[in-house]
Amino acid sequence: MNLKTLFYIAFRLLISRQKMTAVNVISWIAVVGMVISSAAMVILLSAFNGIEGMIEELYSSFDQEVVVRSQSGRKMDLEKAKEYQTYGVGLNGVLNSSLFVQDRVILRNKKKWSNAELWAIESSFVHMSEIRSDKHLINGSLKPQNNAFIGVGLANRLMLRSMNQEEQPVVLYFPKQNKKVRFGTAPFHQRVISLNGAIDFNKEVNDNVLLVPLDWVKPMNHQQVSGVLFSTTPQNKNEVKQALIRKFPGQVAVLTNLEKNELIFKTSRSEKLIVLIILLFVFILSLFNLAATITMTYLEKKSSSITLYSLGLSHINLRNLYFFLGAYIVLFGVFLGLLLGAVLVGIHERFGIIRLPGSADFFPSNFSWYQTAEVMLVLLFLGAMVAFITSTYLIKPSRKESRSLSLEE
Repeated sequence: MNLKTLFYIAFRLLISRQKMTAVNVISWIAVVGMVISSAAMVILLSAFNGIEGMIEELYSSFDQEVVVRSQSGRKMDLEKAKEYQTYGVGLNGVLNSSLFVQDRVILRNKKKWSNAELWAIESSFVHMSEIRSDKHLINGSLKPQNNAFIGVGLANRLMLRSMNQEEQPVVLYFPKQNKKVRFGTAPFHQRVISLNGAIDFNKEVNDNVLLVPLDWVKPMNHQQVSGVLFSTTPQNKNEVKQALIRKFPGQVAVLTNLEKNELIFKTSRSEKLIVLIILLFVFILSLFNLAATITMTYLEKKSSSITLYSLGLSHINLRNLYFFLGAYIVLFGVFLGLLLGAVLVGIHERFGIIRLPGSADFFPSNFSWYQTAEVMLVLLFLGAMVAFITSTYLIKPSRKESRSLSLEE
């Protein structure tokens, strides 16, 4: 008997049940389990994709694609850093660059004190980090030069007023470098700086960072810098990293922005993997109902097997018949679940359904057809495997191929 006939008979077995029986109930339980688990996979994959995209956006705007530091971990001479910078800007994919100094400082606004992380940068960093956009510069304005910005959380701790109308002065205490501090002498360089804006990137930057022009700290830092920042195209950052390492072996430590925040991204991926494994386990549980459906249908239709055999069905045909029945159930459940998940994700991305806790923004989501196709293939493979194993176990070769079919040994 040809496959077309077997497909037709299996399809009739699936749709021809007129009354509610135990077989029908178990079949629907299997289908519902597949629909829920496959839809949940699509929804949660899209949610985790959105979270990863949000994290990457938060940490990639401020943290440039490639950062070069001294191999020893200490600061480097300004001239040496300029050599690295000059070579780096000539590489393919490098868009911009900035020397920087990173250090711990103390800030004071009247009676309010706070530790801060100083970032002294060149004017090009304003363009590299997109500070000029309303998304990041939430208070204050840009000047043609000598811009100084403070993280919005740090500004709140110091109780600074709005900088939209006028700049806000703070006192900067910068530790003296490579000097012995004698009793009665100040251990800090002290300078009053005027802030012209508050910036919003991520919690780490918002709560700790003070951005000032590099020229302000050069005299206090003995013409040394912490390293060089390079803004590159996303697809070229690893090539730029390798080129710098090859050019200056043993001299520089080069990290990409993803490597710098590796723990954050690894945590997100681990959480996604754990959730997917749990949902996959739920799907596998629903496949037990699929096996039960095939078994009970086989028992229910056992009396018809002799008739089918008389029509030309061999034990292989009969096995394929029940395999196709299980495959139909799997196809229906998986496709319906994936479609439902895709529709719900599309509605959320279009109109917004769930908001982030404590925020006016909607929960991030990023639907991927590629990942959906991967999920579909995995689920269909598992379902087909269970259907094949069950039908093979039930339908065994008969000892007499002439007239009758022994369906069980």
